[in-house]
Amino acid sequence: MRFKFMLLLLVLLLSNTFYNLNAQTDSLFIKGIPRVIHYTKKDFQGSTQFWTVCQDEEGVLYFGNNDGALVFDGQIWHKVSLPNNSSIRSLKVSSRGIVYAGGFNELGVIKKDSFGKYFYESLLNLIPIEDRNFENIWQIHEAQGHMVFRSFKMLIAIANNTAKTLPANRSYTFSISFDNKLFVQDEEGIKSLDLRSLSFTHLFNQDQFNGEELITLIPGVALDEVLAITKQGSFYRINLNNRSTTLWQKLLTEKSNDLVTCAIRSSSGSIYIGTLRSKVISLDANGYRISTGATFSGLQDNTVHNLFESSEGNIWAVLNNGIDCIDVKSPVSLLFEDASIYDVLPYKNKIYIATNQGVFVSTPVSGKTVLTKERFVNLNSLRGQAWSLQKFEDQLLCSHDKGIFVISDKGVSKLPGVQGIWKIIPIKGETNQYLACSYHGLFLLSYDSKAGFKVVHKIEGFDESCRDILQSEAPGVFWVCHGYKGVFKIKIDAALKRIVGVEHFKDQNGLPSPFNINVTRWNDEIVFTTNAGIYTYDAAKNKFLLHHFLTSLFGKELNVRRLFQYSDKTWFAHDNEVGYFKTNEEKPELQKDLFLQLKGSFNPSMECIVPLNQKNILVGTTTGLYAFDLSYNASARNAKTMITSASFKEDQSENTSMLDIATTHVTKLPHKSNNIIFHFSTPAFQNKLNVQYSYWLEGADNKWSDWSEASFREYNLLSAGSYIFHVKSRSLLGEKGTEAIYRFEILPAWYQSSWAIAFYIIIGGATIFFTILLVKRRIRREKEKTLREEREKRRVLELEIERMKLAGEKEKILKDKEQLEEDVIYKSKELVNYTTLLVKKRELLIEMQDQLKELKDAVKNESSRQSVRELLKKINGNLQNEEHIKVFEANFERVHHDFFTKLKANFPDLTQKELQLCAFVRMNLTNKEIASILNLSVRGIETARYRLRKRLGMSHEEDMSAFLEKLHSTPDGFGEFAELSV
Repeated sequence: MRFKFMLLLLVLLLSNTFYNLNAQTDSLFIKGIPRVIHYTKKDFQGSTQFWTVCQDEEGVLYFGNNDGALVFDGQIWHKVSLPNNSSIRSLKVSSRGIVYAGGFNELGVIKKDSFGKYFYESLLNLIPIEDRNFENIWQIHEAQGHMVFRSFKMLIAIANNTAKTLPANRSYTFSISFDNKLFVQDEEGIKSLDLRSLSFTHLFNQDQFNGEELITLIPGVALDEVLAITKQGSFYRINLNNRSTTLWQKLLTEKSNDLVTCAIRSSSGSIYIGTLRSKVISLDANGYRISTGATFSGLQDNTVHNLFESSEGNIWAVLNNGIDCIDVKSPVSLLFEDASIYDVLPYKNKIYIATNQGVFVSTPVSGKTVLTKERFVNLNSLRGQAWSLQKFEDQLLCSHDKGIFVISDKGVSKLPGVQGIWKIIPIKGETNQYLACSYHGLFLLSYDSKAGFKVVHKIEGFDESCRDILQSEAPGVFWVCHGYKGVFKIKIDAALKRIVGVEHFKDQNGLPSPFNINVTRWNDEIVFTTNAGIYTYDAAKNKFLLHHFLTSLFGKELNVRRLFQYSDKTWFAHDNEVGYFKTNEEKPELQKDLFLQLKGSFNPSMECIVPLNQKNILVGTTTGLYAFDLSYNASARNAKTMITSASFKEDQSENTSMLDIATTHVTKLPHKSNNIIFHFSTPAFQNKLNVQYSYWLEGADNKWSDWSEASFREYNLLSAGSYIFHVKSRSLLGEKGTEAIYRFEILPAWYQSSWAIAFYIIIGGATIFFTILLVKRRIRREKEKTLREEREKRRVLELEIERMKLAGEKEKILKDKEQLEEDVIYKSKELVNYTTLLVKKRELLIEMQDQLKELKDAVKNESSRQSVRELLKKINGNLQNEEHIKVFEANFERVHHDFFTKLKANFPDLTQKELQLCAFVRMNLTNKEIASILNLSVRGIETARYRLRKRLGMSHEEDMSAFLEKLHSTPDGFGEFAELSV
């Protein structure tokens, strides 16, 4: 009973341990520092000292600085100057979307005309002349239907094109609009102002804030309170109902020489404080946990003049020297930089990173943690190239260029006996047995609860690199993929000592090539990713077959280098991009947009993708480690793609004509318009860097262009016609901008206009009419002439036909004659071939005669001898028959009649036998063949040839066959030899 209880307790403890581990990972949310985007004078080409910022409904940002206003549409900076060239100290966008600006003795609105050009329109004419010396406008508010401009000297309220001024007793030092109420601070304290009656209501005395100057009021922690923040860094809780104030906390020490310059509460509830010397200080929603760490240390200047939260959730800091955008809402943050990341592993409340510089470990993490590079420490004994981090037997193992290391709370220890290890894999079906995959083969690794891990021995018989390895279902069978050598299928013996079988696959058995093949397991299938699709292995056919689902999903153009499943998602590295798709969807879509900004920065075939849970994923690159928040919904925001300007040049003119981009009608352009340029932007994107555009000119282009970061498109030499320009956008966070269009028409030249075409039709019609008349008259004349000529031609033709008939008959006779001659020659050649076959038969008969003579002597029986004699007699009679010689001579003369004619003409004394011999020599027959035909001995033929040489007057060295061939080919006989013979 006790044993059962202890067993149950142990199971519960283990289950609780596993639950805690899973719960820790599931609840863990790692975030790095937000990216800080710097904008410098090189970007905006203006004064570097900024004072204020606002944003209109389209997402366009307006910055006030010493040069006036700088308007940023996400791509281009536009400068707007005031009439007196003063600086702009205040900006405000009203509820109607109007941008108000205030400078030194100047106030008005910033507008954009229909051509996309920003300009300033002064409202100074609404103010009485005697009140126009109000100096700098420091703040602008909207309250009670008025726009209120505050300077130290006075308040100016404008509504319905009417201005009211309210001078200060001494100085208005602060003002703010809150819940449609306007609060103003002067030397007496804080008051509320009724703009309809221009009457003040005193709320708080100055001593309630210890004489400190207010910077802003923000919503408090409680529902019925407001937080007042002073320049000296004090936080006061204000109850507007009972008008009480309580000092809550001091942000700056009494002796601090720093000052608070601005403060905002963001939409997430966090409080951001701008300072004179300490950049930006952040507080949580409750106002606690003040952080001045690395989060905002990257600002390019210490003095923050103002803070602003844009509609996308970015925090913009306008500085004494430049502008910074703090991308706090980005789903991407940087955890670790300046190293190439190969693996990441959360282990015992810490994050371990394997890099090209060694292994780094973080300080303890839990819940929602912000990690920065400063929170990581490099383990000294693991410096150098670390490849992977794995947890086995509740121990952390590091596969390193130097070997295998065990990492524990006590330190780092190295396992002796190995070098250059990629990773470690467990062996299925074996307890506490592992394979260490090295640069040159496999090592057996075993574990003992007392002794720990130990390298047992090298598994002999395979020395290839084993970085990419996967065990199959068959016992002891592993797949090993080599980046350059193809795929190996190896089998390890039961004793785990040596390789007993190796199959090597290159570009045979169905694989497209031996390069860039990786093996992985997906949906319980072993799949092989290649440069031309994804394959599975059919053992029965010993062939690699295309995996149709995965290949149709990814295509064959790009390599899928990494593929693994986590929860309901399949993660992948697709060439230079990473992403995921829902595993069980019937028609899944590749989700890559969120990760596009890391494109091209991964370690090929060693991409580091580590999901912590359903929402949080870590991605390692060659530049560092990034955290991604998958709960980010890029499509939640409606970003508008805008055509910010359009222009054209006419013919060769250097002057640029701007086009109306606000019109919805078709813009008509002159015929000689060329160099048409469109500029576009998407200012409402959260990620304003690396915005990409795709465009299509309907009427000229066949399809949308590839995505590009170019924010303009130029068209040259367009022909006359109607066009529609389309442009859409996306950011590298997956945000997508709406499509913008612009319609225009290039008018035809004057000679292509409607009236010109009508004139052409009239002239053409008249020309055709008179032409028809002339042609008809000409036709009548020509017809009469043709009839006369036709009669004459008919007579000539009849004579010609008669002549042609005669010529045809003659030609037919000649052709028949030639055909007959060809038939005679062809048949003669057939007879020659037949005679040659008879010669072969005579040789056979002679051979049979010789054999029968031998047989006659060998046969003892008289009757058999008599039979042999009769056979010999028949064969001899056949041999003595010279009928084939006559047939041969007759046919030879018919085939080579010119030869005998020339031979007899040049050598008339030749006998018939000598003529026969010349014919045989002419046919290149050997002495043996001639002897067989003539039934003579070879010696007799040689003697006859010798005599024939003398009769022909040939020297001993001359070839008789060549001599006779020359005789046959000489047109006029063989005169020179005829003279010799004479």
